[in-house]
Amino acid sequence: MTPGSAQDDAEDFLARSATARAEALLARQSQYLTDTAERDQALEKALATVEKEPSLVDSAWTLYTLSPMEVELWQAAQGRVRTGLRYERTPKGWERFRLWS
Repeated sequence: MTPGSAQDDAEDFLARSATARAEALLARQSQYLTDTAERDQALEKALATVEKEPSLVDSAWTLYTLSPMEVELWQAAQGRVRTGLRYERTPKGWERFRLWS
């Protein structure tokens, strides 16, 4: 995982909708929510900030680039017999392998 440059971070953040940027500015992701009215009020305030300052970028926003070495995918079928595939990165590109279910 490689973090982006400050310019990459800003471009990624600003490419998102105003609502998504406002939610990011709240910095409360995955915290427990006990009062939806509190969330709505905070979001409304953050959205006003985004509309007032459209070029504002959350300083904590980081764009990461992932470079996986392998990926597994599974597809279920009737009778619970699954099809499994693994893709592995090699110097020549991606190779596909079937897997036991």
